[in-house]
Amino acid sequence: MKFKRNISTLGMLFTALSGIIGSGWLFGPYFASQIAGPAAIFGWALAGVLMIIIALNFTELATMYPEAGGLARFAHKSHGPVVGFTMAWVVWISSVIVAPIETLAALQYLATYTPSLVNKVGNSHELSAFGIFCAAIIMLLLCIINAMGVKSAAKTNTVIVFFKFAIPLLTAFILFTHSFHSVNFTSHQFMPSGVHGILAALPASGIAFSFMGWSAAIQMAGEAKNPQRSIPIALIGAICIGIIIYSIIQTAFIGALPADSLSHGWAHLSFKGDMGPFAGLLAAVGLGAFVIMIYADAVYSPLGTVLVYTTATARVTHALASNRYVPQFLTKLSKRGVPVYALAINFIVGMCFFLPFPGWQSMAEFIVSAFIVSYAIGPTALAVLRETQPNQKRPFKLPAYKALCVLAFYVCNMLLFWTGWHTISKLIFIIAIGYCVYFSYFKFSKQQLETGALFKAIWLIPYFIGITIISYLGSYGGGHNILHFGLDFFIIAIFSLVIFILACWCGIKQPHLNTNPHSIQQA
Repeated sequence: MKFKRNISTLGMLFTALSGIIGSGWLFGPYFASQIAGPAAIFGWALAGVLMIIIALNFTELATMYPEAGGLARFAHKSHGPVVGFTMAWVVWISSVIVAPIETLAALQYLATYTPSLVNKVGNSHELSAFGIFCAAIIMLLLCIINAMGVKSAAKTNTVIVFFKFAIPLLTAFILFTHSFHSVNFTSHQFMPSGVHGILAALPASGIAFSFMGWSAAIQMAGEAKNPQRSIPIALIGAICIGIIIYSIIQTAFIGALPADSLSHGWAHLSFKGDMGPFAGLLAAVGLGAFVIMIYADAVYSPLGTVLVYTTATARVTHALASNRYVPQFLTKLSKRGVPVYALAINFIVGMCFFLPFPGWQSMAEFIVSAFIVSYAIGPTALAVLRETQPNQKRPFKLPAYKALCVLAFYVCNMLLFWTGWHTISKLIFIIAIGYCVYFSYFKFSKQQLETGALFKAIWLIPYFIGITIISYLGSYGGGHNILHFGLDFFIIAIFSLVIFILACWCGIKQPHLNTNPHSIQQA
């Protein structure tokens, strides 16, 4: 059974927007202000521009192959099963975690009224046993909505998107008109940590995480009525709207901060109730009457994103099974055209991530690193497929694709580097687990890789080793500051160019692999 093409252009745009406007606005401005001060405003615009550069590559790929779980399939088409699995595994892991982090965000805000939902451990807040139980109920209900069919989920999301727009903008308007102090932008330095602080804030505060949601439209491409028109509008339109909304929210947040919250500088920004930053800020500046609005959106925004990613992640799992990376029963669809077994597996795995990543900020930073690795395949896949499949219909054709592909690959590697050593080391460990799963399944199912499949993946070895070493030597996220700020831009540029050339050579020069989902032969 095939997926049904039920989603309109507006539905695709709302899918991408719902992925972008989630818990990021509830926490991102607070953490970004701590790291970068008022200059955090520039961080939102910079992150959006960088995401557009990356998304342009996927716009061509997704309109060429408008398939469900597209992020998990493009690498298979360009570089064969090993690279395909690597990227599909990372896409799946990053997508599965979105539902837990957004549910965690909603429950953390609600903990103001129901303290038993969380426990405070040091400076962070973690879900209690009761909180995890509530999270399970919420995620299960959203799985049931998805099981009713993608059309029902899309209609539900359209309603949620209205509130996801209205409440953040209304909150910003209230702060601008009732408690805005322009002196906050200069009283404790506009850029207290310099450019380094702005760049560090992209992954560490949730800025980059907030913009990752555009990829949900790629995963749902197989169900778009008119993917050639819908996908470009959804991707570029959603990111541009996101830049505007988040910049407004960040500006309002900084201007509304009470003077005593900055008494110890931006790095130690704090105020009563900052467990739920915007609700606490409204109460701190005497606008407590509007707090209930924030708590309403603390439920609507994150859970709207959970709904989108519960839908999209099931398509990634379906793509993994279609390419025979995991058991085939996960490809089965219900009478409504929904991969219900994939929904069930994702629910179970998603629940497990509450244990190693109990806090919103740590979970967000890890998701960014995983998403960025999966995005890095886009530029290399596009460059390879331009050479190996020149006659493939391309409804959207990226101009100056070689230059833009190299630039996008460089952007991905810089974003990955900015997540820091502590995050990248965990990511490499998760990737290693993935390979254990992959090759164990091969041995169990008695499958054989095609000739040349391992060679086409050989570029991944220097890529993962190189980015790990550079992050270890760098100055972000626990790095040893041997590779100083400024020099790291140049080193990663050279590294990116070398790896990009190697990745393209491996994909183009070797005998072309059969990229049919059934290309992995039974022994």
